[in-house]
Amino acid sequence: MGKTKGKGHPKAKGGGPRAPAARITPQQLYEQAQLALQYDDFDSARTALRKAVKLDPKSIECVDALGALLAEVGPEEEAVEVLKQAVLLSPDVGYEKYLYLGQLLESPEDALAATRKGVQVLQAQHAAAQAASSEEVPALSRALSGALCSLSEMLIAGAQERAVAAAAERGCDAAAIEVASKEAVASVAEEAEHLLSLASTADPDSPEPGQALAALRYQQGRASDALEALRRSMSLWYTPTNKDEEGEEGEGGMATAKGGQDEAMEDAEEDSDDDSEEEEDGPSYEFRIESAKLLLELEDTTATAIDVLEGLIEEDDRVPDAWHLLALAYYSGHQYAEAAEVLAKGQALLAKLGAGPEDEITQEFADLESAIKEAIAVTSAGAAQ
Repeated sequence: MGKTKGKGHPKAKGGGPRAPAARITPQQLYEQAQLALQYDDFDSARTALRKAVKLDPKSIECVDALGALLAEVGPEEEAVEVLKQAVLLSPDVGYEKYLYLGQLLESPEDALAATRKGVQVLQAQHAAAQAASSEEVPALSRALSGALCSLSEMLIAGAQERAVAAAAERGCDAAAIEVASKEAVASVAEEAEHLLSLASTADPDSPEPGQALAALRYQQGRASDALEALRRSMSLWYTPTNKDEEGEEGEGGMATAKGGQDEAMEDAEEDSDDDSEEEEDGPSYEFRIESAKLLLELEDTTATAIDVLEGLIEEDDRVPDAWHLLALAYYSGHQYAEAAEVLAKGQALLAKLGAGPEDEITQEFADLESAIKEAIAVTSAGAAQ
């Protein structure tokens, strides 16, 4: 009787055991993440970098990249954890992780310390690049200028917050709290000005140091100096809108603000197809919003603020703050009909964006609407007499 053939043991094909599947490396995962980021696929990039860091927790390149991505797209708690890991791996190389921590850490003291360290690391990297005549110098100069401005602003804000909190805890009234805030600004003004001077030296073409100095001068109660600093800053980017012989706006201006309500609001529901893929020169939208705010505080006329805000709305009419500020500018210039028209368009935008009656921005629009209506009523009554 022959032997029974064994069951469950099929003969291997190919004459031998199969080779184990090749394992993906942290570097390959890092490259996958960089490719995903080119297509704004943040989820895939985050997943790839998490896997890379899990495979090699000591890879500075992967940990830095994951920390930076998490700081941009979240979650913030994980971002802080990964960025702190990056600090432990490379405390004196790579300034970005410190600047991100400066934005994310809850403790003002810790955030300020992180930003200081980031500036120190960036200054060393900038100096080394200059010594080597590196092509990275221009980009590092811009980064250093911005970081120095951020540090100056954090220094001032932190001093104010501590002083106001202490005064409130002592039961001080509003006037005493205001005095405490001004004293706090005075206590750090010298260091803040020094940081802004360094920022201006690092990048003389940046308007940011000048605008930050204007804000500081305004807080110090030096309005004329503040306006002078703001005008110097704006000279680096602002060109007044041309007007025709009849005084009407040329390109830009109220072409958008005075357009139909539906036309002005149509982009609130979808992204504009005209957004440039390349970063444009000049200050950001948010920076110019702050410029307009300072103009409204400092200039006797509202013409320049209106011009800046009209340009912003033409660029992107989906920002409620821009509409509110433009209406406020018209109101401050006693152009009440224009203010009411602009405000109505801003309120239509709020409705499309789903803002509720309890939202702060909705309340701000409502307060301005009441002020405009009152001014129109007073003006009408005066004309009737």
